[in-house]
Amino acid sequence: MRRLSSGVALLAFAGIFGAPASALADTASEIKALKAKLKELEAKIGAQGKATAQVKNALNSAKAAPGTSAPPPVFVSFRNGLFVETEDQEFSFKLGGQIQADGGFASSADTISRSNVGFRRARLEVEGKAFKNWFYKLQYDFTGSGVAGIRDFYLAYRDRFLPEEITKQPVTIQIGNFKEPFSLEAIESSKYFVFVERSLPSVLSPSRHIGASIAAGDKNWSIKTGIFSTSPQDTATAPPTGEAQYWDAAVRGVYAPIVEEDRLLHLGASFKYHKPNNTTAATDAADLRPGQSDREETGVLGSGGALTRVSAAQDLSCAGSAASLNLATTGAGQLVAPFARRPSCLKYSYNYGFEAVAAYGPVSLQAEYIAAQYERDFTNALIFGNGGGTSLRYSGYYVFGSVFLTGESRAASYKGYDKDWNTPGSFGEVQIKNPLNKGGLGAFEFAARYSEINLNNGGLVDGNFAYAAVAVGNAAQKAIASTATLGGRQENLTLALNWYPVRGVRFQANWTKTLTLVAPSDRPYLNGDRPSLFLARAQVFW
Repeated sequence: MRRLSSGVALLAFAGIFGAPASALADTASEIKALKAKLKELEAKIGAQGKATAQVKNALNSAKAAPGTSAPPPVFVSFRNGLFVETEDQEFSFKLGGQIQADGGFASSADTISRSNVGFRRARLEVEGKAFKNWFYKLQYDFTGSGVAGIRDFYLAYRDRFLPEEITKQPVTIQIGNFKEPFSLEAIESSKYFVFVERSLPSVLSPSRHIGASIAAGDKNWSIKTGIFSTSPQDTATAPPTGEAQYWDAAVRGVYAPIVEEDRLLHLGASFKYHKPNNTTAATDAADLRPGQSDREETGVLGSGGALTRVSAAQDLSCAGSAASLNLATTGAGQLVAPFARRPSCLKYSYNYGFEAVAAYGPVSLQAEYIAAQYERDFTNALIFGNGGGTSLRYSGYYVFGSVFLTGESRAASYKGYDKDWNTPGSFGEVQIKNPLNKGGLGAFEFAARYSEINLNNGGLVDGNFAYAAVAVGNAAQKAIASTATLGGRQENLTLALNWYPVRGVRFQANWTKTLTLVAPSDRPYLNGDRPSLFLARAQVFW
């Protein structure tokens, strides 16, 4: 009767205000359907709550020893590796890794291998936290060079040292072996490369080193700085002797005024100061022989060829050259050794770089410029070339564009300091819209990159040429200095096609063409060569 009277009243009300009875009936049915849906959701939430309570009760039912408490409940996930975390989130543990199988061939014979297949990386890693504020990571590479294959190996402490008006995120103090804060491309994980290998200018960027850093930031900005020294990935066969090991001071700051799911604008700058002390090219290869130690844009084909990174033929420490001149004399019998007895020509060097990324929907652009400035001892510079000058300068840059043919956006994979305090302002895993395991095609991406590196700078030549120049006369010295090619110059164009079928799996194919090649001084026969390179990669990470 109540329902009937309510219905009559409703119809009377509708009649007074002229509302059609059919419209009111439709509204009532919609409300009824929403209420039914709400009840279903409430039932599901209740069931989940009961299941959670049952798990907690089961775990806590294990009686602890007298005087102790039962262990807290834990959360376990196998979605992306093995992840374990306590209910209070104060302790966690993750076991992960990556495998990269590469293959390729080149049109030039001047490579370690014209064709080859192999494992580029095969890593296992353990990371997590303890007592809420302490974080750790150990990463081991079974294929790479370096002491015991160690890559990331650090301990970090995170706590709120700054007020929330500055940042809502904790400040991070980090110590161990990890990437120096310099350059977007250098700090980015190889799991997420758009191209198979880094670009040519990354020869001027540092890699992992042992040191300490401090970082702060939030979703839209971050700054990280630290002091570093030697690295397990150095090419040294023995520790340095004499005064001291080299050291670096590096800093990187980024600002992203736009961070949305499908839009991004990122700007950044980096700076690194390097003090070589009395290290040699054997123990400080990345700085004293720039372009010598890695395999940019070549990977599995190895280093040393035209399509590999160009290499500086000279040891910038000048240690070997000074030794060769120790008893040298000019044609007039005058000793020249007193001008070359300092153990190092290089007093210090510094690198700087600028980076920018913009993404709008499936389209993105990224670019970086990196330069290295070398300041040498004046008397050694006078003997060894460069017209008596004291400075050398190397530089390089790259720019690439990317488009997802299936509609994904790089903006969705951007990681600010709030998501990644170790390498803030970088990119992570692609957010696939329609993965293969759910009936979709996965994500397809096409990209094109232009990169350039210039390691030519005046007339720094090795000790034998310098001695010959002094012996013959100043005119000959200037002639040799003006014609030295040093490390060479190279420009490459790379096209890439990537397929991301499901989370943690990707397939990549790159074609690279050398557009310009001014050969390094140790391989002058390469001048004018225009080789091509094809690389492919199959990768799984967890």
